[in-house]
Amino acid sequence: MLCALTSTNILTIRTAGESAMPLWKNGAKRRKKRKQMSRNNGGTGSSRRIRKTSEAGNGRRMQSNSECSGNRIITVTRLKLKGSDFTVYAQAGKALKIEKAVLKSRNIVRPAEYPLEYELLPKGKERHFSGRHQFSEEQQASGRQPFQIRIWGSTGNMTLWEGDWDVYLYTEEGEILPVILDGVTRLKLLFGNYEIPKGNHILFPMASTNHMLTLHDRLRASYDSTATAVKENVIYLFYMLTKPVWNRKKIWVIYEKYCTEAQDNGSYFFKYCMENLPEKEKKHIYFILDKKSLQWPQMKKYGRNLVPFMSARHMLYMLAARIYVASDARNHGFAWKPKPNIITRQISQKKMLFLQHGVTALKRVDKLFGKNGSAPMTYFAVTSEFEQKIVTENFGYAKENVPILGFTRWDVLENKARPDEKNILIMPTWRPWLEEQSDEVFRESEYCRRYRQLLENPELGAFLRENNVKIIFHIHPKMKEFLEAFQTENDQVKLIVQGSQPLNELIMKCSMLITDYSSVSWDVHYLAKPVLFYQFDYDLYQQANGSYIDMTRDLFGDRCLDQECLVKNIKEYIENNFKEKERYAQMRKEHFAYTDHNNSRRTLEFLKSRGC
Repeated sequence: MLCALTSTNILTIRTAGESAMPLWKNGAKRRKKRKQMSRNNGGTGSSRRIRKTSEAGNGRRMQSNSECSGNRIITVTRLKLKGSDFTVYAQAGKALKIEKAVLKSRNIVRPAEYPLEYELLPKGKERHFSGRHQFSEEQQASGRQPFQIRIWGSTGNMTLWEGDWDVYLYTEEGEILPVILDGVTRLKLLFGNYEIPKGNHILFPMASTNHMLTLHDRLRASYDSTATAVKENVIYLFYMLTKPVWNRKKIWVIYEKYCTEAQDNGSYFFKYCMENLPEKEKKHIYFILDKKSLQWPQMKKYGRNLVPFMSARHMLYMLAARIYVASDARNHGFAWKPKPNIITRQISQKKMLFLQHGVTALKRVDKLFGKNGSAPMTYFAVTSEFEQKIVTENFGYAKENVPILGFTRWDVLENKARPDEKNILIMPTWRPWLEEQSDEVFRESEYCRRYRQLLENPELGAFLRENNVKIIFHIHPKMKEFLEAFQTENDQVKLIVQGSQPLNELIMKCSMLITDYSSVSWDVHYLAKPVLFYQFDYDLYQQANGSYIDMTRDLFGDRCLDQECLVKNIKEYIENNFKEKERYAQMRKEHFAYTDHNNSRRTLEFLKSRGC
């Protein structure tokens, strides 16, 4: 298939961190931004315990932005895909001395780049652009027409793995320039179905951070078909023709991670609404769930308020919703990592109350969920003044948009641990640098090796059997395909994938939690149970993610960097009948504003107070 995207976009320039814009608007935008930064810098500093700034941050954003220097940018005006080949036609504001063009992986653990062919065309030699470019009268009069660039490559000659691959130009002056998709090209990607086939994988162009041209590699999904693309466009057209009718309905859409689960804050809030609101009020409150979900049978009792994932009603309600209420970002409300499409574009513009998946403290996510991040929120629910301060100081939200509501799933939390059924829940979080990697790469990773060694530790195994204590190893859903890598002959260990059993029940029944950086630790802390933090890759985690507290001294549980320390602490807690240490118990007063089981009611009242 041959796809050709063209544009008559004029010269576009931006400073680092700014969105691409026409030249005549750029100065005003920069002056406004400098003025805003000046006001922000005049504020007060952060508290002792909360890190307001950090060199560590989101690795994906760092990779795609901070490396780029200078105030020049390359703007894509045409893109062609044919078979395994791609060609990019772009323009620059002035002549460039290019050292190389590359396709570069964002994976920080497995860095790689492939050289691309390029050709710089001086003014007057626009043979590859079919004469379709229009320049402003000012540019024509001054002779400052953009210089044309052609960049091309063949993915058939590259060994690409799953993830994001960005196109960069390196200049002889030391600049690293991203390649930015212009507005018309982005629009055509939305309504098309563009891809480079790779067997059971696909590679497709998309606009990532700051509209950068990114080629995303992933496994082919059932929603990648032309039929789905046509369905999306038809639903969008129907919605636009009937928009006034839908706007009067005040639709709320609720969902959770990938729309595959119903066991987090979203589902508990939905159930509260279904069980406590009159029919008229709950009529247009909907929960989105995949029919393949293990929770689908239990949720079917809610009738038409339960909406099948990727159905026509799902697409329509996502477009018509007054607000989303969810424990994960907007992109979890639709097909995961989809090709560019009009539904996803509209989703990004909707209001949202972010219920969160976990307390914000152990992982920096402001580049993602911040007011100026890639997935900004309208309202950001938190659990305490401690957390509210982290969000207001680091995310850019006004205090009134960061309500202290508590987590709705905590309304049903109670300590169900039994002395005759003692178990330790091990629940490590995922690693972004291991997501979408091959089984071989995963098995060779330190992450896999460390946890396998722990599960197979003979000293620990013997002590567990002697004291009749079980281990439940709970793997993150983003790594569920690697569950077999943790198989062990230790009969004291049980392996499960998130979603296969109610997480709340596992938390309530466990005697103790072992994790690394997972926010589930706050749920266990809430129940006054001990938590052990196993942070063997702390430096790498800080480099890739960062945190808002100093985890070397401000955690609410003992911290270990090696297996010897961890096994020692596990044995001590077993011998002490899993009693939480007093210094960690005292921290609970600061971390939780409410323990009254009325968080869902407060959430509902907040939404009503905002006219939703």
